[in-house]
Amino acid sequence: MNKKKRMIFGVVTAEANNIEQREIIQGIAEKALEFNIDVAVISNIYNPNTSEDDMILCENQIYELLLSPDLDGIILISESFVNAELRKKIQEYLKQRNIPVLVVGSALPELNLPDVQYINTSDANDMEDITNHLIEIHKFRDIALLTGKSELPASALRIEGYRRSLEKHGIVYDENKVYYGDFWMSSGKALAQKYISGELPFPEAVICANDYMAYGMLDAFTDHHISVPETVTVVGYEYIRKRHVHTPVLTTYRRNRVETGRSALQILYRQIAFGIDDEFIPPKGMLIHGDSCPCGCRTAQLNQELNSARVKADYDFWNLFGQMEHQLTECRNMDEFVSIAGSFHWQIRNVHNVYLCLLDNWYNASSAELNDSLSCRSIMPWQDARPFAIDKYHFSEIFEKNNAAAVYYFNPLFFSRRLFGYIVLQYGTPDTYDDIFRNWLKSISNGLEFLRIKNDIRYLTQCQNLSESCDSLTGFYNENGMEKHYYASLSESQDASLQLTMLRICLFGDELDTVVSKTAAISEMADAVKQFCGNDGICARISEDTFVCMTHKPDISNEMLTDKLQAFVMQYPEYLKSYGTDSFVCCTISCSKGTAYFDAIALCRKQIDSLAADIGQRRTQLNYDIMLQIRNRIYTCTENFLDTETACQQYSYSPGHLRVLYKKCFAVSFGKDCINQKIAKAKYLLCTTNQSITQIAKQCGYDDSKYFLRQFQSAVGMTPHQYRMKMA
Repeated sequence: MNKKKRMIFGVVTAEANNIEQREIIQGIAEKALEFNIDVAVISNIYNPNTSEDDMILCENQIYELLLSPDLDGIILISESFVNAELRKKIQEYLKQRNIPVLVVGSALPELNLPDVQYINTSDANDMEDITNHLIEIHKFRDIALLTGKSELPASALRIEGYRRSLEKHGIVYDENKVYYGDFWMSSGKALAQKYISGELPFPEAVICANDYMAYGMLDAFTDHHISVPETVTVVGYEYIRKRHVHTPVLTTYRRNRVETGRSALQILYRQIAFGIDDEFIPPKGMLIHGDSCPCGCRTAQLNQELNSARVKADYDFWNLFGQMEHQLTECRNMDEFVSIAGSFHWQIRNVHNVYLCLLDNWYNASSAELNDSLSCRSIMPWQDARPFAIDKYHFSEIFEKNNAAAVYYFNPLFFSRRLFGYIVLQYGTPDTYDDIFRNWLKSISNGLEFLRIKNDIRYLTQCQNLSESCDSLTGFYNENGMEKHYYASLSESQDASLQLTMLRICLFGDELDTVVSKTAAISEMADAVKQFCGNDGICARISEDTFVCMTHKPDISNEMLTDKLQAFVMQYPEYLKSYGTDSFVCCTISCSKGTAYFDAIALCRKQIDSLAADIGQRRTQLNYDIMLQIRNRIYTCTENFLDTETACQQYSYSPGHLRVLYKKCFAVSFGKDCINQKIAKAKYLLCTTNQSITQIAKQCGYDDSKYFLRQFQSAVGMTPHQYRMKMA
């Protein structure tokens, strides 16, 4: 291995795309480039708070790179790791290293590192600044504080800063004006209700120790027509970037994470280069002006936030309708794969270079059999794409290809429990990737799995043994088998007519962080189609994501059959959690003896394409992702039915705003959709079980069976008994 051109500092974090991590890394990168130091940011992608999924264990193998002898020092962003088990693993890796380590953030129990310097922004200083502003600029003296739980150190620090400011200005600190919450919107709403009801007198201002509690307070005041800031000023803390979805625009305070990152790099560099242990002084943050205090919103500041939201929406749209994953699945070799991936490099904003690094035996080895040798190559069309070999731990050979210092992001490449290697992003400026990159990376991983399967001899052998008329995965007929039965069924039908119901699944699945694999999704939906068709229908899977059911039910309208299938699909929560309630479309057409099979299929597909296009258009709306999360919860949390208040608390919206956005996204009101979920479940149970109406009503969340009868008849146009007799 060649001698390194520059020092290399590792930055160890989780979910590097999150705004908190991005701001710290931005500061680290700025200082590193100034000092001519290469930075290797090592991060996972999903970072869930669980250790039960083998897939998560697979992605977290990226942290083995902490053992690289190429690293001269390490900066750890401690609070990014939500998983206690992963924190313990990181600690084990760090204990094996004899190099300087600096931690940005709090000291956590599972990351107990002796002789390590910890640096962070100062909650107390920031809270003192906020209080100073209210006293000195607005001349307020009656100021309340809503902080977090009393046992949390952060809560105490924020009280300390508030108290320091009051006493500095000659205002007596009154502990009765300090209220404890839980750092969530419900706390803000609860305190607001006490002011609204008259239980507590309105102060001149309320400082909320984080933005979520401030949003809850603003939403409650808005719902009760309390004018902010005319009646009371509300100020938040943390700058969460959700100000544009609440009224009025919140005044808040931004921690100076960028400067903290700069300090982290400088302290670590001076310790390594000169043996100097610099004292860290927490950097001063800044007030973000809004309309919830008399200062008023700064237009340029808000426009910057709105522009960021618009840019993200644009990239989401382009990713939604991009063809990268489809093209990658058609690749026959690695050269084609690299060429296609490189043609979509623009989906990763502002990146300078991208290296694909695959373990030598990625395509045919289990995780236990993987070696430590990788083959790397740039995917950029204008770069030298010739492969070069490296050892997994000696990644400096990638850095040596660049004459100037740069920032490199190392992220895992894996599919389910199979590790492929890692992807490396290179930035020549202090920039970072965002969550749009996660979709791009998932497409790369899925494409690699397809390429691996195509070159698996055992897979090819299995394919040769497939039946000419049957689909091997589901046991249904395939296209050939369905065509034969179509004409046979038409000729046997007394009135020479039948109905074709088509279902297309996994729409937009290429952009999703799916838990259920495509194979599992197909199997689940095959069960739904089989239940829908019953013993009298004929089922087929005519393409990877398309099912057809052929029935002869002249007394049931096409609309009712389509609605029935929709209700059945909605009863598969694992599929919905992974792919979403907007991930399927279905339709039904009537066919007569003179209708050719492929003409009938083409007509179905035309309707399906139109329905999918309508959903695709709705998905481009700014707040669609959050609204979809809410809708998915409505249809998957069948034991604890979601209501407006809970949804607003958990997703930071006021009730009125949520209802407007929800109806705009799905053309149905929030309340009506909650009813639709219960009715859909009732339809399914009526058709598939012998349970009594009372039992079904209870399962669907109705304690009063008579109320269920009325609501069902209002929604469906017939009683539950009539529906069972007609549709079962």
